[in-house]
Amino acid sequence: MKLSKFWIRAVPALVMVGCSNVVWAARCSEDLANQNLEKYLKSASRNAAPEKVEVEPQVEPMTQLQAISREAAKRSASLGAARLLAEAAEFDLTETKAGRWPTVSVNGTLGAIGNQIGQNDPVRQKQASVSLNVSANLYDGGRLRQLMAYRNELLGAARYGAAVTQDQVVLEAISAALERSRYKLQAQVYQQYMRKMSCLVEALEGIVAEDKGRTSELIQVRKTQAQTELQRDQALAQSRQSELKLRKLVGDLNVTGDGFTLPLSVVPEIGEINRQIEFGSDAQQLRTQADAADAYAQAVAAGQRPQLNWNVGKTEARQGGTPVSSWQAGVTLSYSLFNGFSDDAAAQAALRRAQATRSQLTDLLNTKYARTAEVYDIATSAFDRAKRYVDVLRDSERVRNFTFQQWSQIGKRSLFDVMSAESDHFNLRISYVNALYDGYQATAQLRAMGSGLSAWVMPEQR
Repeated sequence: MKLSKFWIRAVPALVMVGCSNVVWAARCSEDLANQNLEKYLKSASRNAAPEKVEVEPQVEPMTQLQAISREAAKRSASLGAARLLAEAAEFDLTETKAGRWPTVSVNGTLGAIGNQIGQNDPVRQKQASVSLNVSANLYDGGRLRQLMAYRNELLGAARYGAAVTQDQVVLEAISAALERSRYKLQAQVYQQYMRKMSCLVEALEGIVAEDKGRTSELIQVRKTQAQTELQRDQALAQSRQSELKLRKLVGDLNVTGDGFTLPLSVVPEIGEINRQIEFGSDAQQLRTQADAADAYAQAVAAGQRPQLNWNVGKTEARQGGTPVSSWQAGVTLSYSLFNGFSDDAAAQAALRRAQATRSQLTDLLNTKYARTAEVYDIATSAFDRAKRYVDVLRDSERVRNFTFQQWSQIGKRSLFDVMSAESDHFNLRISYVNALYDGYQATAQLRAMGSGLSAWVMPEQR
């Protein structure tokens, strides 16, 4: 009799719970279907399955990279300053080259003169004169030629310096775009995780209304939902910060989609990068600086040799109405017998600077060779992890689906099994995104260490 009364009270409640299970189980299963893994992998990666990449036909991936690079270069004040310095060095070279030409000067005077001899009355006269002088160098021991070589090397160093600055600006802009894309994808993953937890919360609220003993499960799901919301908000905040940094670099340029990552999914060969390092803009800048110091030392040494110049001049004057005409022509020789060893010191200082710059070049090359091997390993291992995550994620997708079905329909699993499967799956998605973008960042750095990002993205400008 007691058992019969129990079932009379219990069966309607179980039926209600069972019906609600069917409703929310169907809804959560639909939510799982909307989070199709293959679709997500395509949207998150252009590297895991290159043959399946779908790129918007309107904007080619490299075109997007070029747009980012050009806009960043156009807006960069530091790059503008570096280019102005290169232009100034070009004018310095033009000034030095002008020393090959004769110097022509015109002088004129207009005034009055007076003189008095003894007690005689003073004599005052008006005076006017104009003179024309032409002079040029006949022999300077090669000083002018070495000064032109010095200025020419400085011009080359300034141009390479502008190229180095441009590569830095382009790398910074591309890195900012990659970081923004990384955090947007992370926020997308956390948003999907929140949707799943929200579905479970709604389902468990209905269950707990009929079965108070499952309140702890509801609390657990709500806690996970709140934690996921915090993680999503953090990813969104980081995405906004990256967006602000990107806007600072490229202004209002609309960088849509993640297609620009496709070219960065191909890791260049380390041998190719090492060959490019020796002729990179930073290495070439140091070489030209060293050559400039050598040329300056030779110019100083040449200045210690005899200096021979020729000059021609003619003067026309009028004093008190009397015309006076004179001319002169000849050569002048100058030679410094002693100057306190200042020229020797200047030449030795220039040679030491050249040696120091070449030592810096050697150190730069060694550092970049070592760094290239490190970044190459980071890029290849990151993409390898991403590819392996693809297989793990497919298995994880199946596990979470089976676990959810067994819990919601058969009752063979606990809620904590479901939570564990969901947590593991979405954490794997985050790890997958991070592995991909670690690879993209490393590839961009690797390209920058070779011939430079600008030469790769915008070869027509180099």
